[in-house]
Formats: sequence, structure tokens, C-alpha cells
Amino acid sequence: MAGRQVRERRSLSMTRAPGRIDADGDRETAEILVRALRAPTTDHEAATEFTHPFHTYPARMHPATARVLVELVGEGAPRTAPIVDPFCGSGTVLVEARAAGRRAIGIDLNPLATLIARAKTWTQTARRRSQLREAGHAIAGNALAAGKAARRSGGEATGTRKPKGFDPNARDRKLLSWFQPHVRRELEFMASAIEDLRERDTQIGEVLLACLSSILYKVSSRASDTDDTWIERTIGRGLPARLFAKRVDLLVAGLDELSGTPGAPPEVFERDARTLGEVVAAGSAAGVVTSPPYAGTYDYADHQKLRFDFLALRHRVLDAGEIGSRRSFEAGEQPHTAWLGQLGEVIAAIARALRPGREAALVIGDSVARGRAIYALDDLREVLGDELVVLAWASQHRPMHGPVERNAFGDRPKAEHIVVLRRTAE
Repeated sequence: MAGRQVRERRSLSMTRAPGRIDADGDRETAEILVRALRAPTTDHEAATEFTHPFHTYPARMHPATARVLVELVGEGAPRTAPIVDPFCGSGTVLVEARAAGRRAIGIDLNPLATLIARAKTWTQTARRRSQLREAGHAIAGNALAAGKAARRSGGEATGTRKPKGFDPNARDRKLLSWFQPHVRRELEFMASAIEDLRERDTQIGEVLLACLSSILYKVSSRASDTDDTWIERTIGRGLPARLFAKRVDLLVAGLDELSGTPGAPPEVFERDARTLGEVVAAGSAAGVVTSPPYAGTYDYADHQKLRFDFLALRHRVLDAGEIGSRRSFEAGEQPHTAWLGQLGEVIAAIARALRPGREAALVIGDSVARGRAIYALDDLREVLGDELVVLAWASQHRPMHGPVERNAFGDRPKAEHIVVLRRTAE
């Protein structure tokens, strides 16, 4: 840490990377940030290691980038001081912190995100991981057997579930067009079995629920997480159960690998990033690695509504509290002003959590909302308080998609940035 003193500001241009990279600030730190931006094209193994391939998630940080940044902010810090991710999503930073032997804390307002993040970092004993695999295969096998028995008798394998607290008719209307009837029955059978297991073994039940979530879009008529276009898919009988069993195997293999590293399971909390201080003591964090929302770009309450509806995950708090969402920019009279206020609250919470002299690495991106370019680096600088200073940054030019973005950005490039903020000494 002492070796990275702030020096004269200078600019670096890395034209060999896919998209020009400019950097400024403390030279040594800036060079590390350039490496972090390049990492997805130079580190071809990170994305397939540990539990990273387990579950798709919109706009997640690339594991290779997360790996570089965890090492950067954790340098020289006590192992007992946590690495914190206030927007942990599906847990990429938490996995890398765990693999690096660091204590980690993740926070996200999205109940699906916390479900996945806990599953991806469930590094319990070998015996418990074996129990997870056995339970998953038993559920898949029973689903296959029930389907075959029903076909032989001319009946149906199972009906639809009626999760407590959810209107069954409304739930059916939401799910009706997305799953073929035989697929829906097979999924509901497995979901019911997982619900029963959760009453006896909450942890394994929750992890298996994440496994079921990971296959839902693959056997639905939804195009992808971020595209709700209805598409025709032919799903064979028994395929959902077989995919589920394979996903259990994939997760257990990743957990076995992750368990061989020296860290401990991270703590994951479902809450607003602005309430970071309620779970991270002031001045205790060794560092922060996170990716705040790209203003007006993603809408997780919409992207994941099919999973919410099928898995019976309550998401009203997310609907009301998701900051920087696309819908928040489509509504309201001054959405950018509101966004700056929310971002400022997050930055203030990060500042309070950091130890004096420690650093936060933020991955942020430019975007377009209501036809207007939103420059993430400008927004961040506008809301910085006195407790944090910009140590260094690196920005990689990104392609513009369509005439709306080209008109909005004009001659100024669209970019993705990594910014390192240092907490000032007390």
C-alpha cells in the first residue's frame, strides 16, 4: 500500500486492448486498472473456475476483472478486515474474495441475487456438499420417475403449486405462456420437493432452489434474462430434471474447488446498499469492490420477474427500492437528479465503511436514458464528499449501439470505467 503514493497525473493509452483504454492518476494503480479492464480478454480461465459458470446474471462483473480488483484493494490489509461488495449481484466478487482467502461481505436488495450468491459461496464440509449432490439427484430422479409413471397411467405427474401468500390464479396467469404444460409440471414437482426439503434442511433447500432457478430460462419460452421476447422452444420430457441434476453437479464441482482455498464463506445480506452501515461497522472494511448500477440501463425487477413468479420470491422491496433502474428513468420528472442523490448516498455509505487510507474500486459505465448520455465518471465526481479522493481511474471505450446512442454521445466516446477511491486519513 505504501508503495502506491499519488504521483503526477498522466494519461496512458492502451490501443492494443479491444477498445482504447485511457488512464490517469497514481501511475502504479492506473496500470493495475488497465490490466483489470484487459483481463477478460487475457485471462481465459477465470470465468470457468470455481462457481462462476453456475448461474447467468445480467451485467455481472467479469471474474477476471474482479480477481485483479480484489487483490488491489486487499493488499496489505488484515485478513480479518472484510472486502465488501454493496451491489454483490450473483456473487462474483464474493467468490474471488473467498478464493483469495479474504473475509467478504455482500449486500444486494434483489432476493434472487442473494439466493445465488449464497449458493455460489456455500463452501461447507465435504460431507454437506455430498448431501447437496445426493439430494439434488434424488429430486431429479423422482421427477423423472413421476413423469414416466403418469404417462403410463395416462394421468398427470403433478399439479401446480400454491405457494403460501401468493394468489394461485395470478401466478398461473403470469406463468402460463412461458412453459409448456409438461415442462411446468416437471418444474413444479421439483419445486415442491425442494420446499419440503427446506423445512428439514434450510441451507441445502435454498441452494437447490438456486439450482432450479439456473435452468428456468433454458426450459422456458423467454429469450434470455434481458430479453423477454417469446420464442418457440421444444423441450423434451425429462429434460428439466436432467438439466437440474447437471446443474447440481456443476455447482458441487465448483464448491469443491472453492473449498480448497483458504477463505471462509462470505456473509450475504438482502438489503439496500445505502444501509451498508447496518452490517459493516464504520471504519472496518479493508476495501470495497463493486459495480453500481449503470444509470437507466437495467431493470432487475423486470429481467427476473419470471424467476420471481415461479420460485415465489417476494420482490416488492426491490421494486420500490432499486436505484438507477431503467424504469426509474422512464418515470419521474427529474430522474437524473434523483439518481445523483441515490448515488451520493451509496458513496457516503462506502466512505463510512472503509478504514482510513483504504480503497474502493468501482466499475461503472456510461449509458443513455431518455435519449440523454449519462457520463458515469462525471456523476461519480459530482457526488464525492470530502472523505474520499480519486486515486486513479481507467476508461475503456465501448461500442455504441444504434442511432440513439450515437446521437446521445456525439463526438464524446462511450466508456466503461474503473475508479479507485481512497478514504482520507482521520
